[in-house]
Amino acid sequence: MAASTDPVQVAFDFAKYEFKDKLKDDAIYNEILKTTSIGQVYDFTDNLQKQQAEKGHLRHLSKIEPFLNRLEEYSKVIEIFIQAKPDIMALIWGPIKLLLQWASVLKQSFDAIVNTTAAIGNLLPEFISVTRLFSQNTHIKDVLALFFRDILDFYSVALKFFSLPRWRYVFESLWPKYKDKIEAVRQNIERHSHLLRNDVQFEHIRQEREAVLRSEGSHRRQEFWAIKTDISPIDHGKRFDSIKAQRCEGTGKWLLNDEDFAKWLDPLNHQLRLLWLQGIPGAGKTFLSSTVIERAKTCGRALFAFLSYTLSSSTSALSIFHSLIFQLASDDDDLQAIVCQSTGEDLRSSTEGAVDVFKQLLAYAGLVYIIIDGLDEIEELERGRLLKYLLGLSKDCEGVKVMISSRSEADIHSVLKNESTILRVDHKNAGNIQTFVNQQCQTWFRQCGFFPETEAEIRGLLAPLASNSQGMFLYAKVVLSSMQWLDDIEEIRNELAALPESLDDAYGRILSRINNLQPSIVKERARKILGWIGCTPTPMTVQDIHQALKVNLEDWEGKPRVTGRIDLLRLCGPVLEVVDDYVQLVHFTAKEYIFSPSISGFINRTEVTLGLAITCITYLCQPHHDQQCSNEELQENVLSGFYAFHDYSSHTWFDLVLGCISSGEEKKLIPRLTSPLRFLLERRANNEFSRSKQVPPQPRLECFKEACPDVYDLLCNVANFRQLCEGAEHSKTKDTSWINQDPLKISLVSVRVYKVMDELLCRTESHKEMCYCNTIRNYYGRRVFKCSVVDCQFRRHGFETRSARTKHTSSHTRPWKCADPSCEYANGGFVSRNMRDNHLARYHQSKESTDSFASDSVDDDDIQPLIFDLVRANNVQAVAALLPHSKPKTNFFDNSALQRAAAAFGSTAMVDLLIPKDGGARSYHLVSAAKANNIDVFEHLSAHYDVKRAIYSEHISAILSSDSERLFDSFQQLLVRRSQTHDIRSQVYCFAPEVVKSTAGRPHREDTVTRMWDIVISTKLLAENGLGTGLVSVASTTCSVKLAHYLISHGAYVDSRLSDHYLTPLHHAARQDSYEAAKLMRFLLLQGADPYAKSGRSTNRIEDEKGAKNISKWLGKSWDALVAEAKEELGRGNPDDRGGTGYEALASHTEAIAAEEEELSG
Repeated sequence: MAASTDPVQVAFDFAKYEFKDKLKDDAIYNEILKTTSIGQVYDFTDNLQKQQAEKGHLRHLSKIEPFLNRLEEYSKVIEIFIQAKPDIMALIWGPIKLLLQWASVLKQSFDAIVNTTAAIGNLLPEFISVTRLFSQNTHIKDVLALFFRDILDFYSVALKFFSLPRWRYVFESLWPKYKDKIEAVRQNIERHSHLLRNDVQFEHIRQEREAVLRSEGSHRRQEFWAIKTDISPIDHGKRFDSIKAQRCEGTGKWLLNDEDFAKWLDPLNHQLRLLWLQGIPGAGKTFLSSTVIERAKTCGRALFAFLSYTLSSSTSALSIFHSLIFQLASDDDDLQAIVCQSTGEDLRSSTEGAVDVFKQLLAYAGLVYIIIDGLDEIEELERGRLLKYLLGLSKDCEGVKVMISSRSEADIHSVLKNESTILRVDHKNAGNIQTFVNQQCQTWFRQCGFFPETEAEIRGLLAPLASNSQGMFLYAKVVLSSMQWLDDIEEIRNELAALPESLDDAYGRILSRINNLQPSIVKERARKILGWIGCTPTPMTVQDIHQALKVNLEDWEGKPRVTGRIDLLRLCGPVLEVVDDYVQLVHFTAKEYIFSPSISGFINRTEVTLGLAITCITYLCQPHHDQQCSNEELQENVLSGFYAFHDYSSHTWFDLVLGCISSGEEKKLIPRLTSPLRFLLERRANNEFSRSKQVPPQPRLECFKEACPDVYDLLCNVANFRQLCEGAEHSKTKDTSWINQDPLKISLVSVRVYKVMDELLCRTESHKEMCYCNTIRNYYGRRVFKCSVVDCQFRRHGFETRSARTKHTSSHTRPWKCADPSCEYANGGFVSRNMRDNHLARYHQSKESTDSFASDSVDDDDIQPLIFDLVRANNVQAVAALLPHSKPKTNFFDNSALQRAAAAFGSTAMVDLLIPKDGGARSYHLVSAAKANNIDVFEHLSAHYDVKRAIYSEHISAILSSDSERLFDSFQQLLVRRSQTHDIRSQVYCFAPEVVKSTAGRPHREDTVTRMWDIVISTKLLAENGLGTGLVSVASTTCSVKLAHYLISHGAYVDSRLSDHYLTPLHHAARQDSYEAAKLMRFLLLQGADPYAKSGRSTNRIEDEKGAKNISKWLGKSWDALVAEAKEELGRGNPDDRGGTGYEALASHTEAIAAEEEELSG
């Protein structure tokens, strides 16, 4: 007869096997089994205390004595009750020894594990006494087994954390998540102690424990999704799926077989970590990127972004990192915990903060591939920032591999040429293009049903297409797409008799066809659509275009009723495509072509931008936007489709106005804009407008100030309102008091239209009889359920079902409230617990904990280092408590060192405590805040800056070196305020050599500098030779052709200098022997610089300087040959003294040199 099985012994064995399974590491498990008694644990702790004493940082190991005592009692009890085997005993003692050993390498982690263990020890019952009392209870063994599982659960959670790779780097952000899990175990131990003492049944506790664990996981996920919704990162997943669906079979086969690509993909290869997929426009780089993503997913985590010119104005380095962060963390509880523990505001609005969080995630995540496609399609400033951080990540984060896909633009080339391995796409994709042509032809033939002999003839006509493409997929696509509307063999023969010679030639045929459309109204409609799609700062939907076409600019009283649909693709041809209801040009090259003044029949970008702006303004002024409309009228208007264009026009009209005045033709356009803007103000002025006490200056709107002060005032208030709305969580359904921050009634109408439409749509998935849902979708598209939060991307994009929107909007709630009822966040709240906790620690610290600092027992010698430590820890109350007692003892506080520390490391409260509000101290310490990248303090000091004091080059260099957008935005506002004093010193310092030098080798900083110079020039306060000073600074430091071209094109004299005693810019450049200096010398000569200019203080002529003498090694020609070439170019091109021909010639020369370098490296 088989021996009976003891169920309690089974429970202990099951807990043991479950622990081993969770551990997933036999080596660690075997190490644990070596410790089988409390004596071995005490031997280890004695040695550990001795080591700590020798190093001078003895920790409080006595805290864990209650835990060890209770475990000793527990081990004796289970020996009696279940005759525990040695491996069971080892699982009691081995893990605590290992945890103490691992945690001891870091002070914070050791304290954390000691304190956690001590807290659990205080909860464990007196096992010997209790088991004697309830020895007859039949459940006592079950409860002891339950305690065994609890102890192992604690060990399992803690060991899992300390066995993480690089746990030391993420301790502060990740430990709280594991501490929460231990808290669940602690609560169970507390209840089980109650159970043991009070004879409660085991089943109740088991059920409660499972509920607690489920609740903890759900709570963490809810917090993560709330943060994600608040930030609203771009989802590139749909774009990836769309590209993958369009990709023809075999795409990228050559790339997957490439040796360098294989090295990059290989997880064991740590040398090749940055790959640059380079190619001409339209070479199929995006499709190759999708192939890379698919393959990378088989090796590790693959994060990606598909960047596009259509969203270039709203795409930033920050938004890209947001997308990468939430891609990485979306399916991993531990990574979500790191995000939840981050400082929310830094993650949301600071590129530096987002990159710091991303680094923490990468340190934990293991092998990660990052693929960025279309880098060249976003603004140069943002791609410079993105490249800087990606390069840093590829070098600093082990296990990170980056692939960039783009054209070889000059700024990208300068950064990546020496940092990456380059794969040239258009040299290797001929086979893929032929496959694409074959597959497209098959699809075309199926649709048209050609006879076999006709198919054969067409194949023959298309035979040269792949070779004519010269590595350009887009060329083949445009030519084939032009055929899709043709079904007559004669028409096809005529079209293919001579294939287009280039992509521009293919675009030219399409534009020529549009320009020859009859009647003329159809032609103008097609040109208008192309122009709108090319100039819009926000993608337009099919519904937007249909209604916008119905707006009559001469009829302010009309109602734009849409009565039919236009086949946009048939009307405009293959330069357009529709993706998810959004209309866009097939490629950015199509946009460049149709707006190019050099082609016949081009579309004037300035005119179409102006036309679209006035169309939006006219539409918003028409009667269906009257605030007097009753709800019944609004309902009728909604069902008639009158508001299909409302969201686009109400949110984009202002951006279009800015686009008009940024075109360089503002003087011509302002009179044409003023009239409709006046009418908008007259019809839609908000009589309940709550004007801000301080409206920030808007230099870009200054051009309206003289022409029409009322319009200027309106536009400044609109700009301010939009800034207030950013990240403000304004809702159209809850508290709508925000609408009176809008100087126009447009926000009020938006709220009313939203509510009326929402009431007309069915509340459930099953529709009511005779409902309006199909009518509304017919006019407004499929995604009619819009998010009510104004600053959310789903306000425009929407959802197809009400339930999907409800799930989304639930994450907009801010459940974490401040405990102080007088605080503004008591009602508003935070999206994450960590944001709330940081707020409490920063602004509502308990004063009781700091009282002890205000004591005479502090030695004089300890005051200075103590206060420095407190300032760095941002303990405002403690510093405030020490100050009165310290001042009589030392004059240390007269020193500015403490103030610099406050500006660099403290909060705004610390700054207010230590830095006087009057005098120049705050102005001086602005540099400290900038150098430490302390953004909050910088903004605070900047807001209180004494504008009578100049902004020196030291300030500006520190700001540029920070690479922080927020710092620069704050500085811009300060610069504008400073200019109102009419003191030109700050303007001059903006062009100082120290400022220019800080941009060396960093193209994104050059962009930042030119933005600053734009502001300086707009103030019209600059001295006559101010720009010339800048040109001298460039020539004597970085020799940047880009900056030199900017200065000359804005009025700098090419031979600027203070007097004949000083060197000209050309002479400064000639003193440097470098490729950059050589390029600048050539550029200056092409602008008319005098190669024979003399300086009274220099014994050398320009031609005798080392840069001029050695120029042949950089440019391949001597100084004399270069001077002769410049004279010839100037004589032939006749450029004016502001540049133009010279810059284009130099650019051409630079591209040629880059091509030569590439050929040599190949």
